[in-house]
Amino acid sequence: MSTEMHSPRIDARRSDRCLASIMIAFALGALWFSKDMSIMGSIFPRAVAIMVLIFSVALLVRAFVSRPTLPVAEPGSVGRRLGLIAVLLVWGLSLRWLGFIASSLLCAGALVWLAHYHAWTLKRVMAYALVLIAIIAFFYTLFAVVLNVPLPVGDLWRAP
Repeated sequence: MSTEMHSPRIDARRSDRCLASIMIAFALGALWFSKDMSIMGSIFPRAVAIMVLIFSVALLVRAFVSRPTLPVAEPGSVGRRLGLIAVLLVWGLSLRWLGFIASSLLCAGALVWLAHYHAWTLKRVMAYALVLIAIIAFFYTLFAVVLNVPLPVGDLWRAP
């Protein structure tokens, strides 16, 4: 018998309704702001916004129809959680000055450093670095080359 059934649980209806409502607003906002983009440039934001909208509506319906419950949250590192949010904000704000590639490499490295709980080894660092470089290269190629979306070069790298 599963021990999860006997662990303390809380009602998730209110939090599910709040999350679904916020995500519906974000999805509608993304759809609204993507209307001025080129056809190729708007494919990715619109596809993600539509998927978020569908899943958020499903979550909202579930919150009203059923009685979802969640296990009581275990205590975690508030500092790490706030650090993750701060790094994402820094990434968004540093795009203009550092450009997509530099800010993505720096902030992805910071995210891995903040989120990683295990011991660091040279092999693990090299594997993470290669995977992060591959992911950033994939997204750069997808947006800049395939979808022809202009990514920020960075004011720091431009000649005066």
